[in-house]
Amino acid sequence: MPSFDICYNEMMNILAINPWIVDFAAYDFWLKPYGFLVILSYLKSKGITLNYIDCLDKKITQGTFGRGKYYSERVEKPPILKSIPRIFKRYGMTKEELTNQLKGKRPDFILLTSSMTYWYPALRELAMILKRAFPGVPIILGGTYASLCYEHANNTIPCDFIFKNEQLKKLFTLLGLDFDYENLYSHLPSYEDFYRKSDYVILRTSWGCPFSCSYCAIKKLSGGFFRIPLETVREFIFRYAQKGIKDFVLYDDAFLYEPEHVKKLLHKIHTLNVRFHTPNALHLKFLDKEIARLLKESGFINPHFGLETLNPRLQKTWGDKVNKTDLLEGIKALKKGGFQNGEFSVYLLLGYPGQNLKKLRREVDLLHSLGAKVSLSEFSPVPHTEIFQQYPPPFTDPLLHNNSIFGFFTQNETKTEGKMRAFWKMKNYARGLNKKLSGGQ
Repeated sequence: MPSFDICYNEMMNILAINPWIVDFAAYDFWLKPYGFLVILSYLKSKGITLNYIDCLDKKITQGTFGRGKYYSERVEKPPILKSIPRIFKRYGMTKEELTNQLKGKRPDFILLTSSMTYWYPALRELAMILKRAFPGVPIILGGTYASLCYEHANNTIPCDFIFKNEQLKKLFTLLGLDFDYENLYSHLPSYEDFYRKSDYVILRTSWGCPFSCSYCAIKKLSGGFFRIPLETVREFIFRYAQKGIKDFVLYDDAFLYEPEHVKKLLHKIHTLNVRFHTPNALHLKFLDKEIARLLKESGFINPHFGLETLNPRLQKTWGDKVNKTDLLEGIKALKKGGFQNGEFSVYLLLGYPGQNLKKLRREVDLLHSLGAKVSLSEFSPVPHTEIFQQYPPPFTDPLLHNNSIFGFFTQNETKTEGKMRAFWKMKNYARGLNKKLSGGQ
């Protein structure tokens, strides 16, 4: 990998790009590249000139709470996925639209981010386009895929420098900037610098997680646990609320951890007329009546809570984070705090090896009887987790990390279709129960 002797100057010009998605399905469930935007906002505060392109900034429908359907084009399916009877697509702007946005730009560096490991074909295609458009300009790649599949990225993506999250200091050294961990991670993105229009904003009140679940790689990606100062978070939320933003998406991995801290934050924001969403899930065991009431008053819409399974053995194996007692007590607190049946959701994992779908159905029924909507989250092994070590060498190809196909991946197309039918039957069953809780809507 080449080295670059770069001296920072205030005229440095950086082109930053969030790649397309290539997958069997994709939808804007609040998919802004949060960590990337934090770094870019930090660089901008240092006086660096930034040009930003989000290849996903092309939605063709407007759904609820700022979400929506991406424009897409059919692309060739990779050979390793040939047994999956679904259409493979590139989601986001067209290649022609990207090329037009590249015209007239003269960057000193190009920064690329990466998200899901199995989206790497889009990165490879993008990097090849950029190599042709800007010969000799260093291309730098970071993010989730680069961190979890470092060797694969080095062997697959034609970039000049690839760094893991834990090597972030090297990026700043390369750019000739001092690295201040606390200052960087206390930054919140300036969305108006990167998007003409924001349908929602994403934020974190903390980085990392104090827990160590065997299926989760957050420790690898974020190291320890770091809280952003309360006043910084409060000012961010108030600023965007005043700009007319209604939907705030919390990307915390442990938002309710240390309940007294959470209460202080909620007391500062609970009078705002906004909505909060929690796709990364909240911890049931930290709920009490006061927190539940504050969540309700603050506008938390359908808050999601992590459970994954009601199997006591698996709960112990996967991290011992929550159990059935925590579930029952948590739901009791939610109802005392003002949440009605159907106004909160609980995640269960679907598709892990050896799963008994009849037992899963009983777990779905129990959650429904307690008034919880069920969100079935497709399982897949994540690199650098304890569970990932159980899988054979073929799974080193990140394309097989795809949670939308992992549970029924097989070289036998007939068996694959049978598994898909069973999975979709389970999903439709859960959707039907959820619909009943929502009054048929």
